[in-house]
Amino acid sequence: MRLDHLLPTVAFVLILPFAGKGQTYFFIDQITVEPAAPTVLDPVHLSLSGNLSSSDAYVASAFASVTGSGIQVEVHAGSLGTGLPVLVPHTEIINLGQLAAGTYTITVVGSAVDDSAPAAQHSFTVAGGTATACDSLVLAGVSWAPFSDTALMVHVFNPTSQLFDYPGFVLLDANGDTLAKETVNFFGIGSESWHTLSMQPGAVVPDAPFTGTLELWTLFGQHLACSWTMTFNLCPPAPCAPLTAMIQNTGGALALGSFHYTIRHLGDLVATGTFELTDAAQYDSDSLCLPPGNYLMEVVPDQGPTGGQLQFGVGLGDAVQGPTAPLVFTTLSAVAFNFYVDCADGTQHVAEHHAGQLRVACGNGTASVERTDGKPLGYLQVVDAHGRLVARMEEQTGRHLFETSSWSRGLYVLQSIGMDHRALTARWVVE
Repeated sequence: MRLDHLLPTVAFVLILPFAGKGQTYFFIDQITVEPAAPTVLDPVHLSLSGNLSSSDAYVASAFASVTGSGIQVEVHAGSLGTGLPVLVPHTEIINLGQLAAGTYTITVVGSAVDDSAPAAQHSFTVAGGTATACDSLVLAGVSWAPFSDTALMVHVFNPTSQLFDYPGFVLLDANGDTLAKETVNFFGIGSESWHTLSMQPGAVVPDAPFTGTLELWTLFGQHLACSWTMTFNLCPPAPCAPLTAMIQNTGGALALGSFHYTIRHLGDLVATGTFELTDAAQYDSDSLCLPPGNYLMEVVPDQGPTGGQLQFGVGLGDAVQGPTAPLVFTTLSAVAFNFYVDCADGTQHVAEHHAGQLRVACGNGTASVERTDGKPLGYLQVVDAHGRLVARMEEQTGRHLFETSSWSRGLYVLQSIGMDHRALTARWVVE
């Protein structure tokens, strides 16, 4: 697999947290264990509180590993280098899950981080108890849905044989008001599953860590099976978020060869790479990190038609699928998608680019036309300088390639009427 990212800001973000080891970006003043007196029945969380060193400093990653009675917390911080040198309060929440009874010692390692929390806050004790099937559920995370601005996602593991028939999660704020609720979509909770919770009308999710309650109801909301009261942080400050670009063969014969993909934002190329499919691997993917925005992904085969039924698109790892589209060998294949990074501006938000325009690139007997906002072009027609119809079609993607090698020299006018019923016009000259 070959991967070449052409977005300088993304590459910069990925490198910064591990560069400049002498610089500190996250100063930890306090470590809090939640709940304060945990038992083996409780999911345990660590809150690392302190200050970021500047207005553009951020925590790139924070996770913990438990080995015996030792808990090693690894934190990597960074800065874009363009912010104001002011202290910005920050809290990082780390989920440890349920722990065995005993006393644990916390050690903080990583890069660009300073642990100045009191020594007494680096240890805590977990009391014993008798675990039930509900208590054994592991909450891996609660976050915004990556491809929706009106939904949250709960990632959960179930190591027990209890199915939790027809489950539905509900998230409440500190006042007991419902923030988000799941519509029952599963027969039960498997070994690992992702649950989508729709935001309730008028609900406002805090843009800072908040105490709330996550409830699990079963039997279509008739029985309250589990309840967790904890601190939720749905708005971590990060300039980009993980995203997976993928291609897979969904049936038929084998699909063999290489497939070049590009991802554009407002017409600008932000990432590119090549998928490889072999007789032993009918799925390939690349890991990216992109800021929130409206994107257009295109895939071009590096060879002629092959077997199988190919689908390409984006997702979050292998578990959460985003928008996809079929790959067609006879025309340009594309899929448009909105990508939402957790609370990019205090809410789950991607700016709407209402002033979409048409952009034309000519060369080598072709004219490539695309909408800068990534929306489908819709109904297209091209006329020449004398008003004669040259081409007419419908395009479901945000980009179309015209073969112009047989067209006469002169001026051509394209009109596009998209799904938003807006008429856009572009002109170009065939030499």
